[in-house]
Amino acid sequence: MTAPEAMFHQLRSIARSSAAATSSPPPDEVEALLDLVFEWFSSRFSPQRAALASGVFHYEIDTPLGVRHRYVAVAQGTCTTSGALEGTPDATIGVALSDLVALAVGELKGTDAFVGGRLKISGDVFFAMNWIEWFGSRSGRPPGSGTAPA
Repeated sequence: MTAPEAMFHQLRSIARSSAAATSSPPPDEVEALLDLVFEWFSSRFSPQRAALASGVFHYEIDTPLGVRHRYVAVAQGTCTTSGALEGTPDATIGVALSDLVALAVGELKGTDAFVGGRLKISGDVFFAMNWIEWFGSRSGRPPGSGTAPA
């Protein structure tokens, strides 16, 4: 099993359990889970689809330990993630940790989360919608599967 496949299966297992939502893990476990989610997102980034676009997504993630922040910067066909920001983000996305994990592996659709009030967007909403094209179209499937997970 490749590293991206292992990440996918680990995240899907977490998404399908309620552990991410109901437990109060130690801070290092919350941070490790967030690191895993954003590493997964980075592995799903499509430079061809992002083309020459640039901007910064700011995630405000509600965890059992309080709100945590992550930033995803896209520029010149590259993607970087960070826990700190230099400058102003283009869009801020607010989401609970359990929903973030579910979104990452396709257990929850972004449009359903948004319409249901489980995902909030502020700033440039049109920029935020790029996430689906640049990252989300391949999320929810293990690498090389070609189909959505069961």
